Amino acid sequence: MSLVITFVLCLVIGVPIMATIGMATLVPILLEGKVPLTLIPQVLYTGVDQFPLIAVSGFILAGALMEAADITDRIIEVARRVVGSFTGGLAAVTILACAIFAALSGSGPATTAAIGSLAIPMMTRFNYDKNFAAGVSSAGGALGILIPPSNPMIIYGVTANISVAKMFMAGFVPGIFVTLVLILTAIMVSRKKGYTGTGEGFSLKKTFQAIWDGRWALLAPLIILGGIYGGVFTPTEAAEIAVIYSFFVGTVIYRKLTPAKIYKALVDASLMTGTIIVIVGIAVAFGRLLTLYRIPQTVAAAIQSISSNPQVVLLLISALLLFIGTWMETLSQVIVLTPIFLPLVQSLGIDPIHFGIIFVLWCEIGFLTPPLGANLYVATKLANISLEEVTSGIFPFLIAYIICVLIIIFFPQITLWLPNLLMP
Repeated sequence: MSLVITFVLCLVIGVPIMATIGMATLVPILLEGKVPLTLIPQVLYTGVDQFPLIAVSGFILAGALMEAADITDRIIEVARRVVGSFTGGLAAVTILACAIFAALSGSGPATTAAIGSLAIPMMTRFNYDKNFAAGVSSAGGALGILIPPSNPMIIYGVTANISVAKMFMAGFVPGIFVTLVLILTAIMVSRKKGYTGTGEGFSLKKTFQAIWDGRWALLAPLIILGGIYGGVFTPTEAAEIAVIYSFFVGTVIYRKLTPAKIYKALVDASLMTGTIIVIVGIAVAFGRLLTLYRIPQTVAAAIQSISSNPQVVLLLISALLLFIGTWMETLSQVIVLTPIFLPLVQSLGIDPIHFGIIFVLWCEIGFLTPPLGANLYVATKLANISLEEVTSGIFPFLIAYIICVLIIIFFPQITLWLPNLLMP
């Protein structure tokens, strides 16, 4: 009981989520004395002493180097040549560019920042409303954690003790599916509001030229994902290859990575990685305590008292994740809630890979829902508008995301087909 009271109280008074998890772990141990204090340092160490976590730092650094090397310019130019001439084309360009960059960064806010910093001014120059432009960038940026490589997928794989490579494979088809739905949504809204394309006619020659000019940027996801799916290297090794590739392209090919930019990328990546590692360590200790107090079993019993139908249970969990995502940070959700929900879904015969993709999709939606909504805050700064304005722009895409999750819940083969084919 003291665990729940401490957790809720800390959240209500605005304690940062990392400290909230830590306090909710420490207070019950001190008050009840049932668990030795030595549990905390032991679990903090073993929680972060896991090889796949190296991949998180690698992909974060690779994304920072790619952004510093102006690789996003090439990605946007390719996307603009492909779909920019159509009605709502610039919105489609933004989402397509986010999807490509998502295969490099593994982060939602980073994708929003990298693509939105160029796409929002481009859209407003062609008379798109700022709130819609910001909404498109936020929605597209959320693809950063669905399209592999994905940092939340790595954390989920570590927490659930399942293959990270299988998680990456499972995210590929849903990633394409959600991208297409978002593009369709952007085009429908653009037609309704009268947003046009760039005015340039589609040119196959110029499209191929843009692809050729951006070949080094476009090769990165092919090398990273192709190597993982082809069994050439592990996700952890792929992260380090991504760093080497980004450094090579930025310094030798594009020659945009100056010593100052490299230093800034290293600092930014170190700060983000350090934050993630601390959260992981504390949350693993918290998860261990939850298990000792049998909270997963209690939650499972409460949900199963309503229904034992797998789809209904997934819908009930989805409702909880939608609510929790409005105030809890993504990685904290994955680490804290996986030990609670995973035993339940496995007992009902739900594949943990399938549940992991559903979980990540709800985390994506969490990026787009206030008051926490990390992507929204990035977009408000880029567009220089209020949170209320960007929230109005994101609403159609929020509905599109929820529809996509519901479809994936009822058609699990969307997630399981590729991993079952390549890694049976």
